[in-house]
Amino acid sequence: FRPITEDDFDFLMEIAELLNSFPTVPCNDCKYCMPCPYGIDIPGILLHYNEMVNTNQVATSQEQKDYKKLRRRYLLSYNRAVESLRQADHCIQCNTCISQCPQSINIPKELQRIGNYVEKLRAETL
Repeated sequence: FRPITEDDFDFLMEIAELLNSFPTVPCNDCKYCMPCPYGIDIPGILLHYNEMVNTNQVATSQEQKDYKKLRRRYLLSYNRAVESLRQADHCIQCNTCISQCPQSINIPKELQRIGNYVEKLRAETL
């Protein structure tokens, strides 16, 4: 065993800050938030979103080079990954899931953010 050096620690902190700068949701798919009393597929929504962010498949504006392609890809894969009645826009913000999450994620807030993003993609108002 060798104690961590100050340089090692600084490097690890730099990597941690870089990882935390990505707009992913820190969900580890434990499913403690399930079952949702309203049938929302919380892990499915969060995992799909994270996968799209991590693979640079997220449209950020209509001026983006591949906007139409990214928009279509996101919406198609979202609809395939999560049944329509279990998607983020059906969350009523009951907050039941918050106390169940060991990651302390504000799940309703994240679902609202993702639901708003999907709605903007659908309406082409991003």
